[in-house]
Amino acid sequence: MPEKVKRLRPARHDTMMESIQLILDAPLPLSEETRTCLNEVLGQFTPPEAWGFVMLNPEQQRLVLRAINRSEKPLITLRVWNAAISHIRYDTGEIMASRERLAKDADTNPDEASRALSRLTQIGALLRLKPGRYAINPHVGWQGSLLKREENAKNTPVLVVSR
Repeated sequence: MPEKVKRLRPARHDTMMESIQLILDAPLPLSEETRTCLNEVLGQFTPPEAWGFVMLNPEQQRLVLRAINRSEKPLITLRVWNAAISHIRYDTGEIMASRERLAKDADTNPDEASRALSRLTQIGALLRLKPGRYAINPHVGWQGSLLKREENAKNTPVLVVSR
């Protein structure tokens, strides 16, 4: 007799995650702490139904790696870069993790993660949206619709690293 399939998530899980996303997308005067907390919840508890794929532009990725290798503390910066690209929000490119979460994923401390995020912003791999919030440069990488990527890339410079 076949075993009964058990639901891994509560029946209302998807509804709750969609509600949190709706709150984040609404023009509400949320504090940065509240916004970060809600983003953390989404990043930790919204498993995709299927694997998500982050697309990286090969030439731009090579330029990012070259710039990271030439930067201060390249190993930490590379670890934070890898952690950041694992937290890209679908169709916006926003990094959906706090510096604390990125530090944990990169096996470093939050201050080092912040400095690495600043280096990645100086390189042009990440865009600083506001204090503590970043997005991947849509010329470097993307997760989601290519039409949305093209739309976001229109006003974003292509990464150029001196040889």
